[in-house]
Amino acid sequence: MNTPSTPPSRFGKGVGGLGNGLPKSRPPPRRDSHPDLDRYGMLVGVAHTGWQSCLDAAAASDRPIVISHSACHALNAHYRCKSDAVIRAVAGTGGYMGVCCIPAFLGGSGDIAAVLDHIDYIVRHFGPDCAAIGTDIVYSSSASDREYEKIPSRRRSRSGWEYFWPDPSPSVSHPLSQDHPSLAWTNWPLFTVGLVQRGHSDETIQKILGGNVLRVARAVCPGG
Repeated sequence: MNTPSTPPSRFGKGVGGLGNGLPKSRPPPRRDSHPDLDRYGMLVGVAHTGWQSCLDAAAASDRPIVISHSACHALNAHYRCKSDAVIRAVAGTGGYMGVCCIPAFLGGSGDIAAVLDHIDYIVRHFGPDCAAIGTDIVYSSSASDREYEKIPSRRRSRSGWEYFWPDPSPSVSHPLSQDHPSLAWTNWPLFTVGLVQRGHSDETIQKILGGNVLRVARAVCPGG
């Protein structure tokens, strides 16, 4: 379960809300929420959550929590990226952070080299058990536009996520598109090649490519 992307809720505040270094007050965290999620085997994800709510979630949970798809704020100061303190707190629960494939979040070259830079940073500063890949980019079928047209239209009940970003809003654009070939969902073999070229051990690469995700899923899910 991903805690909130934007508006405040009982689970915390989103990335566009308070907590990402913004000097504003916030309500007390609901520490009773996450133990319930733990008990029912729900994996708590804080990829869309403000920094303070990430820290609150890590402190409240007795099981691993994850940042399923993000990047390191130390390498690119974007609101969707996570601070060292947040990554360390998540690692302390036994969880991981998946590095995404969104050029604007990665910064720098915005391509596979940038993905590897963020993975290197996580491994170097927080250990191999904390690193994973969470592309946040999925395959789009050639029939997707036609299928979306079948969904009945409805009145928008709330503002889009862009409304909640701080003003002035950080750039969400990058010279590279997220459709860049080096970031394609079919590119996992080259992620592996890149990790080998960066000098990571076979054991570390296995953890990054899925071992850490499986370990956390087994720890959180009943009967895992």
